[in-house]
Amino acid sequence: MAGKSPGPFPNCDWRFNEFPNPAAHALHVTCVELMALAVPGKDVGNALLNVVLKSQPLVPRENVTAWMNAIGLVITALPEPYWIVLHDRIVSVISSPALTSEMEWVGYPFQLLDFTACHQSYSEMYCSYVLALSHAVWHHSSIGQLSLIPKFLSEVLKPLVKTEFQLLYIYHLVGPFLQRFQQERTRCMLEIGVAFYEMLQAVDHHSKHLAYMDPICDFLYHMKYMFTGDSVKDQVEKIICTLRPAMKLRLRFITHISVMEPGAATATATSASQPTTVSSPAPQSGPGSSNIPLSVAQ
Repeated sequence: MAGKSPGPFPNCDWRFNEFPNPAAHALHVTCVELMALAVPGKDVGNALLNVVLKSQPLVPRENVTAWMNAIGLVITALPEPYWIVLHDRIVSVISSPALTSEMEWVGYPFQLLDFTACHQSYSEMYCSYVLALSHAVWHHSSIGQLSLIPKFLSEVLKPLVKTEFQLLYIYHLVGPFLQRFQQERTRCMLEIGVAFYEMLQAVDHHSKHLAYMDPICDFLYHMKYMFTGDSVKDQVEKIICTLRPAMKLRLRFITHISVMEPGAATATATSASQPTTVSSPAPQSGPGSSNIPLSVAQ
């Protein structure tokens, strides 16, 4: 981590070595030692995550991102039982009172999800730590490991999402990896896109008021025009039609649904309900009127 070559890994000619550099050799040896421990892989994985999540006083604040990067390298090089525990941490954060309560967060919620800014101001929260650590782990994960995210979203997280804060957290969690899914696993990207709309539908039905509809819609428009296109139009259109009018109005260009403004729709309905009477002009009769046809002068 400090950029120094330790004693057991001296500089040598790595061209014909089993490992390309001292860092790769150290990573391999570390993984072997962790797998040789006489404890379940789940306990080892939780202990690695706790190095940052619970041992902050022992980790220098100025180097916390380097420690997260090192944990991501080590835990993704281990078998699945070691790194799958990260999903449990994400579930615990999604179910925490910080995201499930209806009370307003202090200030703008997107600032609380910005780990770098919060860490520098000593205002970070547990949820922001888990968010940053998840990004570090998934950044070093192979595409095979990332392929479990769509199933994790649809089967585990989607039933838990009820509030707007939970939805924003999941968008922050998975959003940075959409481009990689598009390049390496298009099917997974489409499944994630549909899961995002299904979560939005659940939040719309369980929340009386949505305070961040514009940022949510901006993210969904970005996902459509940059990644999914019209590939999920059929599934998304059915979901958008069930949303509240204000949200449906904002998302009308995603599926090209013809939605009118609430005021205009009310005026149209009122004018349509009024009966329309067409009156023909009454025949006018004068003292000199007659039904005799006039002759045309030759």
